[in-house]
Amino acid sequence: MRVCASEGRLPIPPALVFDAWTIGWELWCAEPASVRATPRVGAPFCFDVIAPVDADGHAARHPHYGRFLELSPPSLVAFTWVTGPEGTGGAETTVRITITDDNSGGTHCALVHSGFATDEACERHAAAWPQILRRQTERLARVTAAEWAQLHARLGGIPDNRSLPEAAFIPTRSYPDMDAAVRWLVHVLGCRERLRVPGHRVQLTLGNGAMVVAAWDPASAPANSGRPPATLLVRVADTDAAWARALAGGAEGVSGPTTYPYGERQATVRDPAGHAWTLSQTVRDVDPVEWGGEPAP
Repeated sequence: MRVCASEGRLPIPPALVFDAWTIGWELWCAEPASVRATPRVGAPFCFDVIAPVDADGHAARHPHYGRFLELSPPSLVAFTWVTGPEGTGGAETTVRITITDDNSGGTHCALVHSGFATDEACERHAAAWPQILRRQTERLARVTAAEWAQLHARLGGIPDNRSLPEAAFIPTRSYPDMDAAVRWLVHVLGCRERLRVPGHRVQLTLGNGAMVVAAWDPASAPANSGRPPATLLVRVADTDAAWARALAGGAEGVSGPTTYPYGERQATVRDPAGHAWTLSQTVRDVDPVEWGGEPAP
């Protein structure tokens, strides 16, 4: 098998490196208007790269195509890779990127590219990838937090995790009679039950939205300002970074960043107005059965 490999270090956290290889192509290599990407296993992506202007003043447009094969945020991205005559020659190849926290505020990125149809194509990529990774490092180092936030707002970037609904915002409401509340929400609002953790909580969906109904014991958890507890879960790219920003912005820390068996790294804060927010970063796609969830039939 024809294979080439390259590696580099980026001065940003692993979660953002993962995003750079899934939805963030425009930040370092692609023409922004050309990017079409949804980070789902099996989903296709495409974008154009514009080559430098040649001696005659012409710039060439090079289309890139692929589909995602594996996504394990923030540590692994694998996809097919197809380019034109100066690249893979139209052959479908495979790129696999391993992303590792280097414990010094940056990320080590190891790339393996395989499946070339010819030795020439393999040699071209063996020479090109080190230059591409250097350019990636230089460009991503200049991307601001606001630019990352705009990218997520526009393209999503929520990784798959079967243990959570796909929604970016998920409110949690607590009820003394959880099952009665679920029946009411299904009957009155048309919600659908997605996942049940017996005696603890139930995930519901409604259109492209979602919510969680949680069991509540008023005796052990008094109501807040006369109302049962309520929290808004928001999906984030990096829980630790979001936690730090929240505290710096005047929020009260309720529970610090913790990685849970259901594949989410979460922290809870109370904003300056007293509202509770759970910051949730998907770190692994987990079958709910592994931790006691019961998917709806």
